[in-house]
Amino acid sequence: MTKTAPDKELKPKRNNDLFQKRQMQIVNKATKLFMKKGYAQTSMREISKATGIDISNLYYFIESKEEILFRVFEMLHRPEIELFEKQRTMCIADPIEHLRTVIRELFNFGYDYRQEILLLYRESNVLPKRLLKVILARESLLIKQIEEILNRGLEKKVFYFEDASFTANLIIFNLSLYPLRSWNLKKHSREELINLLEKHFLKAVKI
Repeated sequence: MTKTAPDKELKPKRNNDLFQKRQMQIVNKATKLFMKKGYAQTSMREISKATGIDISNLYYFIESKEEILFRVFEMLHRPEIELFEKQRTMCIADPIEHLRTVIRELFNFGYDYRQEILLLYRESNVLPKRLLKVILARESLLIKQIEEILNRGLEKKVFYFEDASFTANLIIFNLSLYPLRSWNLKKHSREELINLLEKHFLKAVKI
């Protein structure tokens, strides 16, 4: 039987490098199993076998299968958050170039991690509400960052749109196009897809 974490925030984990490395090893191995077999069909014992960590020790690093799925979300959100912390990204004064840079960075990330993103779209409903709430808050933060770029373009009179929140959500949703539809977009190269999406977005907001 799968252990379930108590109905509260995840317990704080050890911060030493060895602990973090071992935890990421578990998350990476489990993610491959989830993508291959499905989340519900993968047991903690199978994760234990794949990682080479005894089942009792496994629970020292990870509280539950739900926590593993949550850590996958964390792994995917971290580069998105860090994108908006990069000086070379944030110092771009031209809103058009800023939006273009963000689109390219986010698309490239989604392209490289398309299987993981597809997994999370399929399985996010199994997360406890307390963890899903954290994930949705991070998604909202990403939308806010896009909104800021859009509003800056509106102030400089290079963008035009009716609602910044709606437009930002539409951009993020469309950036998931390849992970969700890659099976039907194989004739396009990565660069072709980036260019098509970039033109589509800028056409939608540019004056």
